[in-house]
Amino acid sequence: MVFLILGVLGNLSAQMTLFKGTFDEALQKAQQEKKNLFVDFFAEWCGPCKMMATEIFTQKEVGEFFNAHFVCIQVDVDAKENKDIAKKYNVTALPTMVFISRDGKEMRRVQGAAPAESLIKEAKIATGEELSFEQLYEKYKKKKNDLDVQQQLLIEAPAFIATQEGYNQQKWGTRIESLFPEYLKNKKIENMVNEGDFLVLTMYHRTTSKEDPIFDYMAQNYPKFAKEIGKDNVARYLVSLNNSYVIQLCQKGDLNYKKRLERVNGDLKDVYAGFSFGNLSVLDAITLLADATYSLYRHDENTFFEKMDTYLDGKGDKAELNDYFQPLQDIAVVYEGKLSENAYRRCINWIAKALTFDNVGASNRTRLLMMMGDCLKNTGDNAKAKQSYNQAFLASAQIKNKMEMQQLQQAIQQSLQGL
Repeated sequence: MVFLILGVLGNLSAQMTLFKGTFDEALQKAQQEKKNLFVDFFAEWCGPCKMMATEIFTQKEVGEFFNAHFVCIQVDVDAKENKDIAKKYNVTALPTMVFISRDGKEMRRVQGAAPAESLIKEAKIATGEELSFEQLYEKYKKKKNDLDVQQQLLIEAPAFIATQEGYNQQKWGTRIESLFPEYLKNKKIENMVNEGDFLVLTMYHRTTSKEDPIFDYMAQNYPKFAKEIGKDNVARYLVSLNNSYVIQLCQKGDLNYKKRLERVNGDLKDVYAGFSFGNLSVLDAITLLADATYSLYRHDENTFFEKMDTYLDGKGDKAELNDYFQPLQDIAVVYEGKLSENAYRRCINWIAKALTFDNVGASNRTRLLMMMGDCLKNTGDNAKAKQSYNQAFLASAQIKNKMEMQQLQQAIQQSLQGL
């Protein structure tokens, strides 16, 4: 029992300690302890605020750093006594978390929910233990040959740019866009066989082409990259690039996709070796998908379904939700929702199969049931179509994103009215 109690107390002591008192009292305590202040502006009705309090502030790493450097307090913006404080620190959205110096000046803020790692990083920037993105960029301008600084900028850029708006977002986007080619030129691909540079490549080199020195070098040196970074991660990256390029050629009607497919059993054989397609060989599976895509974008409906059905039958129990969901979305886009009666009937089977997967999720289930309703309506079965639309409406109630839920429900109601 003693050990159990000690264990519980140990867990509690590791989380963020929240000061119980007023804002002024917390600021006074911070001055006395020679710490800064961390203020979590929240409201009882705010879901992300509750998530931060229960899932982030309770983590050991967060508690250890924040308790050592800050007096932490939560301020309810709806409480009458806190209105002036919320106004002073310009709290316009929730959650807003503000790092405040001992003399009451804002040092830094985080707006919106943030993972533990990001929150700790922001805290370290506030205390001066790490550079902000802007400071890091200033350091780069003074030391343009510092490849470590360039790499750090490239890795941190997406998260930083996402916090910017309007002109600032465009300005930083342009700066970082020009930095990657510069970094690649100076670092050289043969010196990028490490986790940090692999992350940079996955973030900024997201497409390939017929002539691509980066892709080709990684393919030729796959064992080296796999050893340093991990076989699965490198294989997924290269396969994703190659498959996307094949699909791009198919969509454009470029028969050179067949030439590109030869690499699957050629220099990319080891890269694809870890992927399983049921009873199909890797080359047969990728070829069927490519041929299906080529046929779809040529409006060769029968060949599209023939190739896809062969692929799905061959994959058998290895088939996943997306194996059905993606072609359903593709055909709807290509035909702009105006399929032949034959296509609608064949889609019904795919939709029914997709709905049997446990990992469908509320959003995809809703969309699949809406597709089913459309197919049934266009094959003359209005009664079952109505039933499917109603099921879609019920499923949509489980969607967490309220805007998405409302948009889908509006579309479902319009479909019901159109029966």
